[in-house]
Amino acid sequence: MSNFVVTDRVEGELAAVIRSLAVDRVFVLVDENTAEHCLPILRHETRDVRHETRDVRHEMRDEKCVMEDAKVIIIKAGDEVKTIDTAVAIWGELVDSGATRSSLLVNVGGGVVTDLGGFVAATFKRGMRFVNVPTTLLGVVDAATGGKTGINFRGLKNEIGAFANPEKVLIDTHFFETLDFRNRLSGYAEMVKHALIADPILLEQTLAYDLDKFDMSRLATLLKQNLQIKESIVAVDLNETGVRKTLNFGHTVGHAFESLSYELNSPMLHGFAVMWGMVAELYLSFLKLKLDKKLVSKILAFAKEYYGAFPYTCKQYDRLYELMMHDKKNSGGQINFTLLAGVGDVRINQNVTKEEVFEALDFIREN
Repeated sequence: MSNFVVTDRVEGELAAVIRSLAVDRVFVLVDENTAEHCLPILRHETRDVRHETRDVRHEMRDEKCVMEDAKVIIIKAGDEVKTIDTAVAIWGELVDSGATRSSLLVNVGGGVVTDLGGFVAATFKRGMRFVNVPTTLLGVVDAATGGKTGINFRGLKNEIGAFANPEKVLIDTHFFETLDFRNRLSGYAEMVKHALIADPILLEQTLAYDLDKFDMSRLATLLKQNLQIKESIVAVDLNETGVRKTLNFGHTVGHAFESLSYELNSPMLHGFAVMWGMVAELYLSFLKLKLDKKLVSKILAFAKEYYGAFPYTCKQYDRLYELMMHDKKNSGGQINFTLLAGVGDVRINQNVTKEEVFEALDFIREN
């Protein structure tokens, strides 16, 4: 049974999940943005129900009762709050409000909220139940699904964390209508990744999607295909000991880009970092596994069209390599890359030299 639900009435799905779990208390974690724009929807304060049937209106009143006693915890927005200090503050709120292992934490927000909230839930009283309601495209495809939770530590992405599956992931594409174009692109990069590691036909469909028009119906179809790919992989390897490493394609280099951007006080959106990370790792795939260079050039052209110019110079290569050495998949003092021999033909635990990494960075900087 699928762990995610794509719906156009997320509040009803959430109410049903809460009832099915028979929890003693509901806590809702939001950031400042989702508190303003998304929480009212879950409370039915902004839905226009004038044209609903009598039965639906009655049902919605019942749903509101489920949420009205929930304790809301608000954190600041932004990746910089995904720290142990914020986790401690949330744990404190839970303790002070009498949370138990029979309570439920509902994480409403983007990747920061679902990563952080999932980590808090996974560790509070050795594990309380939680539900993710991702409100960004990136949050849906990346952080909210798959059972990874975590916080950043000493400038390293998701350095501290735990594997813990949410009870449910509730996805309402209406939330994405408020995203600006760059944040849509950030999430879409992860969808390109899933297509690359899984299916040539899906890749063509994904690259052909009109990002400017951003048709929600078509997006929902692509999302379901993406999440089914991820879910099938996670189902056989939750703790990332083998096949799940395929999902890290683009992230070894991408996380280094992202970490460096914060060191330089010029934060790069996660999806932008992953997109450029994928181009670099596709080039490494060409070097090591004879991947068709036409595919490398095709994804490079897509990246340049939508994600701008590559933002780093050769002066920063050494620092980027140092950051890659901190990747959690590494072993024996070597960087373990996930590379492609072809679309859907993924090879994990691939080692490359420092010179080859620099050659890949040269490729995306100079072309």
